[in-house]
Amino acid sequence: MKLKIVVIILSLFLGFCSLPAMGQNAHFWDGIEAFDGPTDENPVLAAQLDFYFDKMVAPLPDSITNEIDRLVEKTSFNTDLRDFILWHLLEKYRHPEYMSQDQVFVWLYDHYFSKLEIKDLSAANLALIRNKAESFRRLALFNIAPNFAISDSVDLHSVESEYTVLFFYDHDCDVCHQEMQELDSVCVVHPEITVLAIDMNTDDIRVDALYDLYDIETTPLIYVLDRDKRIMAKKIRARQIPWVTASRF
Repeated sequence: MKLKIVVIILSLFLGFCSLPAMGQNAHFWDGIEAFDGPTDENPVLAAQLDFYFDKMVAPLPDSITNEIDRLVEKTSFNTDLRDFILWHLLEKYRHPEYMSQDQVFVWLYDHYFSKLEIKDLSAANLALIRNKAESFRRLALFNIAPNFAISDSVDLHSVESEYTVLFFYDHDCDVCHQEMQELDSVCVVHPEITVLAIDMNTDDIRVDALYDLYDIETTPLIYVLDRDKRIMAKKIRARQIPWVTASRF
């Protein structure tokens, strides 16, 4: 609950910081109704979208989705333009800058890709988007982390610790070794943290299942869980862990 309060306060702060740009937001897309240029491989339009959502909109899922709704409504007359915008934003929030923004991808699937006839959206593509959306939905902040067996007799949810860090790594990865050293340093200062390090470069069938369960595309990958195994943070660096745990007052 306290972590949620911290996030709410941070959200209000970010929203307040975005107020000066709100007046500009209202007119940024003026004239887009008259757009008749190409939409395929349009770097100018792509850059405008990135600038707008990175600089002009508060980096909060609700703020972003409200702006997407507004932009889609303005371009509903031109399905090619609308679909270019939706595809670009879907890819943008597939690898978001902030961890909570993956829920924008979920929202795009729920409200548009699962409902509209979108250019170049094949059945196979839709299935991939749906699977990614469900993965993001399952791994949203504050959700209970999916359980898995650590050994034949121990599973994740049975681990007793104030904080649990899941560290997915590859023993052949130099960056993974650097992160592991940083993680060791963090744990020396913070003994309340238990680290579960899982080498993904194995032939273990149970490990293979974790790729989908925890949306592992690259290593190293870190999840920080609280005592109840709720996800406090994900896809961060080891040096950021103390900041995450300190957010629980």
